[in-house]
Amino acid sequence: MKKLFLITLILASSAFAQVAKPIEMPYVDYPMVKGDHDEIAQQYCLICHSWGYVLNQGKKSRPYWTGTVQKMVNEFKAPIAKEDQQTIINYLVKHYGYELTSGH
Repeated sequence: MKKLFLITLILASSAFAQVAKPIEMPYVDYPMVKGDHDEIAQQYCLICHSWGYVLNQGKKSRPYWTGTVQKMVNEFKAPIAKEDQQTIINYLVKHYGYELTSGH
């Protein structure tokens, strides 16, 4: 039984060793805009995902960012204090969003 297991293990490991040299993953830098309490956004947002995920949302309105932060807290249980939620929303709107205007 031990011999059968050892043979199976050797054959299985050789089946996965199909690459002759190490694979290098590219590094992609997603810099955050500094200032306006970026450290608070970084502290909470980067717990669960990369900053690239935030950037991939594109420029969004204040209602969008407000809803997104609320969803992270209410549905995904992100441990963000109430006062920090508004700070994060303000940071995201200023640097990665826009304000809705009611004028024509």
